[in-house]
Amino acid sequence: MDRVDRVDRVKGVKGVRFQRLRAGELIVGASAVALLVFMFGLKWFGAPARSAAHRAAYSVNGWQGLTHVRWLMLLTIALSLGLVVAQVVRRAPALPVAMSVIVTVLGTINALVLIYRVLIDVPGTGAGEKAGAFLGLVSSLGIAAGAYMSLRREGISQADGPGAIERVAIGCDGPGTGRDQSALAP
Repeated sequence: MDRVDRVDRVKGVKGVRFQRLRAGELIVGASAVALLVFMFGLKWFGAPARSAAHRAAYSVNGWQGLTHVRWLMLLTIALSLGLVVAQVVRRAPALPVAMSVIVTVLGTINALVLIYRVLIDVPGTGAGEKAGAFLGLVSSLGIAAGAYMSLRREGISQADGPGAIERVAIGCDGPGTGRDQSALAP
């Protein structure tokens, strides 16, 4: 019995194996959590201020500043975390591969939209980017790159692969068949 089976048995969760996570899924999961934290926890846009009170009053986070893009970001985060969960709990590669395709497309669209909103067309008049906008953009690029890496490394892990295949002898010369082998010879 290997360590994974003991951990699964102790926790009571059968079929969950964190060893199925590859580098792509780890990057996707970390980037999705980081984007979620950056979206709500850091300021993305704000007007240049003369004082700290003025700067705090006119700064917004990603959720407040990107009114239309926030739903795309939230969907991308949710499906990215869904990819990680699917890879951990699914033995067969069909669902994780499908999720990788979806997250690759959504992550790329999300990254392109954030490149436009953060680097080219900043929302609001006279607004400037804050650190949260650039960190959110890097996280979004991480989701797209990690999902692409996950897509490139599809397949079943060695631990989940099929075991030894039992051989079955097919023929008429086995014991108890009741057939005469000499009758078949030319």
